[in-house]
Amino acid sequence: MAYYVRAPGTCGEFIQGSIDGQSFLVTCPINRYSYALSDVMYPLPFYHCSLQPKAQEAHRIVFRTLQGANTMDIDSIRLNDFSSCYEESFNTPIYVRSDIVQGKGMASSSADISVTAMATALALQKTLTLKELESICLSVEPTDAAFYPGITQFDYITGSISQHLGQCPPLKILIFDEGGIIDTVAFNQQADLQKKIEEKESIIREALDIFKEGLVAHDIRLIGQAATLSAFANQRILYKPHLYDFHEIGIAFQSVGTIIAHSGTIMGLLFPTDYNGISDCKRYIERKLPSIQFVDIVETTNEGLTYIKR
Repeated sequence: MAYYVRAPGTCGEFIQGSIDGQSFLVTCPINRYSYALSDVMYPLPFYHCSLQPKAQEAHRIVFRTLQGANTMDIDSIRLNDFSSCYEESFNTPIYVRSDIVQGKGMASSSADISVTAMATALALQKTLTLKELESICLSVEPTDAAFYPGITQFDYITGSISQHLGQCPPLKILIFDEGGIIDTVAFNQQADLQKKIEEKESIIREALDIFKEGLVAHDIRLIGQAATLSAFANQRILYKPHLYDFHEIGIAFQSVGTIIAHSGTIMGLLFPTDYNGISDCKRYIERKLPSIQFVDIVETTNEGLTYIKR
């Protein structure tokens, strides 16, 4: 039986920081996806999968853990426990593709890993729980949690927090890129990173309170305000030279706030879904800030990871 799995990417994070020493992010899932098909012999009849290395590791982890087992011991999942074993994996061919831009802070790796893990498990007649999926993703790298439905406050390093905050009201996001590629693993291994994160805690507390209020009230202006606070607070950690000018242009075009990838290179302007001036704003940014590059216009989603039988 073939399965079709998809999971959303993100436009960075609404909020990222720490409170009382606990690191977390608040997800911003969008309608751009990674897809996996299990038990596919076409268009790749002689290869078990078409995967980037991190997703390939997830495939091996799930296959080796579930092979001959009825349950997954998530506490036993450790990346170093699994060697390359392509011959075994031929039994569960997985084909993966994505329409998420890679290396920019849009959770492309997290989406690839999560759909690969779920597609592999489904091919072995096992449905992973979200906690099992979370454990697999974190065993590969610090991860986003857009595979959870709705908006999640999530510890992206250890998974000790995965708290559902609610449903995000619809938003359109105009995304631009300042350029370059950030390696998530290397970024999170900076020697002074935790100290810098702790220095912005008071702002992150305020942003989280405002954000939660915005979710309850379905008030996109409060959500935008919270995202902007977190974006500006992140400048000492990963400086974005055009952030303030980008934000000011957004205000002039009735944006409700600015969102960033806190460990990536993208910036986004948040708009109501019925706003019709986004194309004008895009053209104005391209004229005024020619060194940054247009990426996409997307919408928020609450669906999380989904799958169907094919």
